[in-house]
Amino acid sequence: MPIVYSNTSDGYQASGLNTNWNTVHDSVGLGNPNTTATKNAFNGVRYEYVTGRGSAQYYLHRSFFDFDTSGITSTVASATFKVRTHTNNAATPIVVCKSGHDPSTVTDDWFSTWLTGQSITLSGWGSGDVTAYSSATAVASHNNFTNITLNASALSDLVSLSSFKIAVLHENDLADTAPTSGVLKTGFYFADFSGTSSDPQIDYELAAAGYGNAVLGVASANIGKVNGVATANIEKVIGV
Repeated sequence: MPIVYSNTSDGYQASGLNTNWNTVHDSVGLGNPNTTATKNAFNGVRYEYVTGRGSAQYYLHRSFFDFDTSGITSTVASATFKVRTHTNNAATPIVVCKSGHDPSTVTDDWFSTWLTGQSITLSGWGSGDVTAYSSATAVASHNNFTNITLNASALSDLVSLSSFKIAVLHENDLADTAPTSGVLKTGFYFADFSGTSSDPQIDYELAAAGYGNAVLGVASANIGKVNGVATANIEKVIGV
């Protein structure tokens, strides 16, 4: 199964603390994205309700990854985003979404600009406003890979985009649902970690090409289906 690894421009960004959930959820981000961490124990995805500071405050982290997919030129049948967990304090489930952030610069506020190109405003967005690339998935235990199955929208973009960019959020962050208690956080290994054995990656499988021979003198390129079955799904005709 082919693998494409995340670029070293991957990283994460925080929202900053605030007593108003909408201010946190719709924040442009605190400081610059961190793209140099090799791994981080708490700041891969964070969904937090902070108490004991006079009044309750909220806090979020989102992670961002980009992949060079220029070499993927034919139909992708299936794909899995894999990210290795570095500690896990129940920041689950998480969701992979399409991102419009600019991985070439850390002065870009990825916390908000991942929404670029999705025809929505920063204020009040929710899960129905963005392109989800996966369903909600539980995070694996410490030092194990979380395997997130990518959906049809992601499979299509793996072929059509030369730079495949994603944002990873807590499911309730995506749904615009404020936390009511607790600190839910998990850390990830990033591409700057030594070697590739712990790197975020996408494993994918290309669709079968089908048979490539003539049938009754007709070139396969001119045959769409045989007995109602698409040629791409046919390996043999009458056992040949």
